[in-house]
Amino acid sequence: MQLQTLAREPRSAGPGTHLARRTVQWREILADIRDAALGTILRKLSHDRNCLSEEAVAVRTERLPYNLLKARKHVDFFGQFTQFRGLSVIDIGCGYGDVAIGLAKAGARRVVGVDLDPLRIDCARRNAEVEGVGHIASFECLDFVTGWRRPETFDCVLSIASFEHILDARQCLGKIYDCLVPGGALLTRFGPLWLSPYGAHMFDFTRVPWVHLLFSEKVVLEVRREVFRPGQAAARYEDIVGHLNRITVSRFRRHATAVGFEPRVFRVNPEKDTKWRGLLRPFNSLLNATPGLRELGAFTLLAVLDKPADSSGIKAPTSRHASARFSQVESGCL
Repeated sequence: MQLQTLAREPRSAGPGTHLARRTVQWREILADIRDAALGTILRKLSHDRNCLSEEAVAVRTERLPYNLLKARKHVDFFGQFTQFRGLSVIDIGCGYGDVAIGLAKAGARRVVGVDLDPLRIDCARRNAEVEGVGHIASFECLDFVTGWRRPETFDCVLSIASFEHILDARQCLGKIYDCLVPGGALLTRFGPLWLSPYGAHMFDFTRVPWVHLLFSEKVVLEVRREVFRPGQAAARYEDIVGHLNRITVSRFRRHATAVGFEPRVFRVNPEKDTKWRGLLRPFNSLLNATPGLRELGAFTLLAVLDKPADSSGIKAPTSRHASARFSQVESGCL
């Protein structure tokens, strides 16, 4: 009986355990002091000119008209690589539908736009009808990764400014691969990527470069809530409205090749190649050829990823002009 009583009595904590607890407590205190100091610094380097609630943002954007200039810009840019006329296209992360409507106007046979935001989808549907392409361009409000279950296949998949927001980029790439016809292509341009100066997408309230690397996640998101989006109490970058998946250039390429894509074009900051009459192109090529610099300087990433053709040799239609322009862009690819 005495042995059982002794067995049930908790062992007293040794001096080592007390020391460990005190060390943890002091670390937490010092971390709080550090975060408070850094928070004060970041607040002084931030502004609240774009401070709006989600409700106010919705009111401002629910009736946006069709943006012809935006549509033309993207359709012309990606037209370097694929001739859209006669193709079926799905636009993932279509937003207000400007590019999808532009593709329909450019001669695409069928266009489907997919986005998570119901207000944006309503706006896209309305604008498609106004522009007279509602019979060609349709829009679905869903999460492509978890909600797209149609057996339909497409000649081309387009995604602009979306892949840094898709939480499971590899699963999304796999799903895109499955819904492409053999020889089809994914055309995407997105950014800034995670390790670039503005990879945290906090430029709406602060211009501090690499703010997400210089300040803790807790500090950045607290200041963001105070001066940019009150009411968004996110604990991680993945939790903010729109999400951030911390994607890097190398990780995106690994995901793409892992699911079976063959990169045709893979280049960061393609817009720099033509700026100032091509003066910046040699510097951008050096950036692309140096992995570490490429990650730190990846404001945007352009990728044209092909699904291998089947035995019949079917390939997605491309124009001669597209091939010529591609050879210019490809010269700096990895």
